[in-house]
Amino acid sequence: MSGSARMRSTIAGLLLVLVATACHSAPVVRTTPDPLQPRRVLFVGNSFTYYNNSLHNHYRKLVRAPRGPSWRGVARSMTLSGGRLGEHREGLRQRLAEQTFDAVVLQGHSLEPLNDAARFRAAATEYADWIRDNGAQPVLLMTWAYSSRPEMTEPLQKAYSDLGEQLDALVVPAGSAFALVTTERPDLLLRMRDDRHPTLAGTYLAACTMFGALHGQSPIGLAYKAGLSETVASYLQRAAWQTLQGSPDRPHPSN
Repeated sequence: MSGSARMRSTIAGLLLVLVATACHSAPVVRTTPDPLQPRRVLFVGNSFTYYNNSLHNHYRKLVRAPRGPSWRGVARSMTLSGGRLGEHREGLRQRLAEQTFDAVVLQGHSLEPLNDAARFRAAATEYADWIRDNGAQPVLLMTWAYSSRPEMTEPLQKAYSDLGEQLDALVVPAGSAFALVTTERPDLLLRMRDDRHPTLAGTYLAACTMFGALHGQSPIGLAYKAGLSETVASYLQRAAWQTLQGSPDRPHPSN
């Protein structure tokens, strides 16, 4: 990676460092003086992204909540059912040629970083170069462990953390937020009966984590609740911010 690309990413983004805690593996997100604060975001992924009327729509509504109805930010998605990251090659190339974005979120297949790591990293590396060449910043969305395989969390954290460091790209630790909530609130279902796809609560948690990571702001207190109860939505907002802060005991700002 060129020095200029590395400098652009460092100044624009938030840097993720994954650390283990006694109760769960939680990442620390360190903010720079200039958080990314993107106005135009493209989400690239599969059904983990598009379930529940799509992660990008919930993210957009969270961003719009404190800014009012006049906010004109854009969030778009391109998804393939069951798709691996490399399968977006032609579609992403065309989308970047046709539209301008500030950030592009890359989400691979849930098992891809674990059992097809070389191709996953190659696709992400190629895409990151394209994204930066088009004036945007690459962002990696860490996915979550299956309900029946909680041991997936740690290797997923490492895979995404290592790749984020290699690419000097922000990693959004949605999977770590899932692990935290699963530990604290096993009664709150984040995955469908198929063991992996997100429920509405899971998608909302991922969206809150995305909001906090991209904008350097706490989602706690945001008005948009995605139709969830006040109690559940408020808890998920706090869990997302707690994950990003990296310490279960750290006080949470109101916003």
